[in-house]
Amino acid sequence: MVNATAGTLLMLLVSNLLLSEKVASMPMNVSEAGRSEVSLKDLFDNATILSENITKLSTDMRMEFFYNNFSSRIFSKTLSSLHKKMRLNDVFDKCHTLPIKTPETKAEIRETSFEDFLNMTFRTLRAWEDPLKHLVTELSAMPGVPDVILSQAKAIEAQHKILLEYIMKIVSKVNPALQEKEDSLVWSDLDLLQAADEESRLFALYVFSYCLRVDLQIVEFCIYMLRCLHMHGKICYIESAPSF
Repeated sequence: MVNATAGTLLMLLVSNLLLSEKVASMPMNVSEAGRSEVSLKDLFDNATILSENITKLSTDMRMEFFYNNFSSRIFSKTLSSLHKKMRLNDVFDKCHTLPIKTPETKAEIRETSFEDFLNMTFRTLRAWEDPLKHLVTELSAMPGVPDVILSQAKAIEAQHKILLEYIMKIVSKVNPALQEKEDSLVWSDLDLLQAADEESRLFALYVFSYCLRVDLQIVEFCIYMLRCLHMHGKICYIESAPSF
């Protein structure tokens, strides 16, 4: 996982991707397209579009937490406290995907192989499978949760499942052994999300939404690189890589 410096190269690249984000439709349904076997290119195209959609949803949900009366007071209070203490890294350090190492510099990106990017993507998405299920369950049970936030959480969970399926299909085509070697990362904050007092629950949501947004941005960048490397090879490591 990248360190907590928000200005790392990886996050800058992701930000640039988001700024140039095209209006994307949902991925095609392969069976509806009348094909029993989908190509790697189609899998990457669909995964790229879906990853962009989920990243935007996670960003929108986090912003909704900041602006909605349900959570805005605690979210603003937490952010202000972290700024005053200069301890913004504290939240990042709570992310359960921290053990997943991602490149932080241009040089490290150039040294990251196709298989490495695929491993990062697969492990990160698998690590969010259970937390997203719990998020929807706990939000549904919390008093006063706005419909917009619950709908966003459900949409993220549903689209995450589809994206993970795409990545698993890619893994099965290019490196089936990856699924056998994968070690699952444990998310241990369910108790906080189920806490009796509101402030603890909302702090858990603050951490959850922060880590989710960062990880989905990283996944989006990794999928962008995977698609580029599959189609164009090592030219993707050059600063002036082709646009899509």
